[in-house]
Amino acid sequence: MARNAYASAYTGAVQLPEVLSFREFRAGLAAALRRVQEPGAEPVFVGAHRRAEAVVLSVERYQELIAAAGRREAVDEALASVRAEGLEPSPQGLARLEAVAEGRLSTAEAR
Repeated sequence: MARNAYASAYTGAVQLPEVLSFREFRAGLAAALRRVQEPGAEPVFVGAHRRAEAVVLSVERYQELIAAAGRREAVDEALASVRAEGLEPSPQGLARLEAVAEGRLSTAEAR
């Protein structure tokens, strides 16, 4: 019973993506591709038995995700390097690093 209560509370708080079956995806391929190209569009999830096994998203969104991951990795490496030297960035420095990782500030602007 507790497990069901937890699952209900969790799924109520977290928006689970709609998952298209492979048959629905094949039948609506053109529409799904148009859908992911719209500005601010969410990805399309596809899978068997409504369990997501693949994700379709625009190339633009994919590139954004790759760039964000690269920024985060670079910031994490820089922070680890500073800390390996026994130093700790100031709160302002940490805020700048976070802004770089989020893409709100370029590395040149942070310097």
